[in-house]
Amino acid sequence: MFSFGSGVVNWSSKKQPTFALSNMEAEYKGATIAACEVVWLKKLLSNLGQSVDAPIVIYYDTISNILLANNLVYHARTNHIEVHYHFIRKNVLTKEIDLIHVNTKD
Repeated sequence: MFSFGSGVVNWSSKKQPTFALSNMEAEYKGATIAACEVVWLKKLLSNLGQSVDAPIVIYYDTISNILLANNLVYHARTNHIEVHYHFIRKNVLTKEIDLIHVNTKD
């Protein structure tokens, strides 16, 4: 769910189109899909004359995936994740997106 001010501007709930070998991979792919939506919404706002200079915050409940997105080091356990799913890593490192941990219960 994406909100702007106090209103929801976009939300989605659907099955992922690919097969994941682990929970970590499935959630990482989900975060990448959210990052794609963030980039699209930023471009939409830019076209409407609203510049967004600060990083967009994505609240995320998996610490291991936040660390993976923030780290450029090659991980042997993630070599099976397709390259285009590392799109979130690029956006986190360029400060377009900020992943903030939130407890699952919150």
